[in-house]
Amino acid sequence: MSRMVIFFLVVVTLGLAILLAALGLATLWTNLLGWFLLISGLIYFFGIVIVYWFRRIQFWRPRAKGEMIREERSDWSFWFIVVGMVSAFYLPPLEYLLTEGVLPRASFMQVAGLFLIIFGSALFIWARRTLGHFYSGHVSVIEGQPLMQSGPYGFIRHPAYAGYLLITLGLAIGYSSLIGLVAILVLLLPSVLYRMNVEEKLLHEHFGESYHRYANRIKRLLPGIW
Repeated sequence: MSRMVIFFLVVVTLGLAILLAALGLATLWTNLLGWFLLISGLIYFFGIVIVYWFRRIQFWRPRAKGEMIREERSDWSFWFIVVGMVSAFYLPPLEYLLTEGVLPRASFMQVAGLFLIIFGSALFIWARRTLGHFYSGHVSVIEGQPLMQSGPYGFIRHPAYAGYLLITLGLAIGYSSLIGLVAILVLLLPSVLYRMNVEEKLLHEHFGESYHRYANRIKRLLPGIW
């Protein structure tokens, strides 16, 4: 992982977290999702400050002990998904604040969006807890890492990314954001697919036939469909 990526993670994202909280604060009086943005922004800001700046933990690396056997040599998948995530998270509340909007701004849209966010967040947290110390923000395989097939990985191969997509879809719907929906389709989804391909290539190289059988049995993002 390059120094530019690390600088982004420990410095730039602090500003992005503050902006996310500010967008939440600006919309919470008229939209339920404002509370989600406000709380998420504050948690992320103070989480980075405590974990990295106070405790000096390199949170982008897995906490499990062991030598890194394989990793993505470039940072393309990281930058692609950053562009997609920033667009999908920030454009919906900005459109909500700055324009009249195209989609109807009704309470049922907010409730539907909040439901998707809660479900996506639960799926993401479940995936993180299942991976435990082997979770990493950098695409890599470390020594002793098992082929995870339990928990949500028994239903889909990439539950964390599925969680992200559900959260951003909830934001777009909850903020009645047409721009947000377009950002998911044009920017976020292609970046997620690219990163999944990078991860799966490494896993195929490391686990061989075991991963091939797992991939044939378990779908990528939609259980039993795709």
